Amino acid sequence: MSKISDLKGFAYPSPRGISSVVGNLPWHFGTEHLCVAYRTDPKLVAAYLPEPLKPSSTPDIVIVDFGKWYCLWDDLDMPVKNPERTWYDETVMWIGCSYKGKDARLCVLSWVNRDFSLIRGYIMGFNKKFGETVKTVYHPMNPGMVEPGPGTKMSGYLTAHGDRLMEGELSIERTVTREALPPMMNWGQVNLRYFPSMNVGGPPSVCELLQLDATNFRFGRAFSGSGKIKLFPSSLEEHTDLVVREVVGACYFENGCTITGGTVLHSWV
Repeated sequence: MSKISDLKGFAYPSPRGISSVVGNLPWHFGTEHLCVAYRTDPKLVAAYLPEPLKPSSTPDIVIVDFGKWYCLWDDLDMPVKNPERTWYDETVMWIGCSYKGKDARLCVLSWVNRDFSLIRGYIMGFNKKFGETVKTVYHPMNPGMVEPGPGTKMSGYLTAHGDRLMEGELSIERTVTREALPPMMNWGQVNLRYFPSMNVGGPPSVCELLQLDATNFRFGRAFSGSGKIKLFPSSLEEHTDLVVREVVGACYFENGCTITGGTVLHSWV
């Protein structure tokens, strides 16, 4: 017989730890973001903010983020061992919130195409489901492709369970700095970390507001311009509840960081 402390690996632990779907912290990320920002009814955003969370300084803004993520955990040789474990595609719907007077970014819906990202998302408090994200990628060695910059366009779309859920487009007008991006994309990240109880009618086993702790910030190319976004209904999704009133802009940017852990700001149980 073994003790629970004898098991190895981050999630899920096992005798050898090799089969864990998610590796140990720290987690390193480099990302390409294609974002479209739009206004909605602030009451619809507020519906996602349980007390003590409050609306942010941009209470009616939603950002749809079509992204490609390159990632590593503590096994830095993974790009050679198994490259499939080092990238995934994701679409996120971000809203703003405020906790104790400080604005933060909150993920309300997310779709990914890799199991490790799905499970790691649950651990961090992201509301993740499976879906396929596709976005424009221009390769510099392709003679027929343009160099991203003013005058060019990029697009992205999301499908899940046989449905096309959304599509967005950026018409690049200018090169920008990080400070010129939508304010929400420069705020800290908080998530609702939730694990239900298996006791029928019982309170959740975990229900807490988690702040992600990050370091090693990096920033690459960034462009902004006008945007388009369309949300398509699905009988299995709620994304169209965040109705598009007005598109306020779009951007593309590249960044990176290392997630070192998380800090529980509030617990509901």
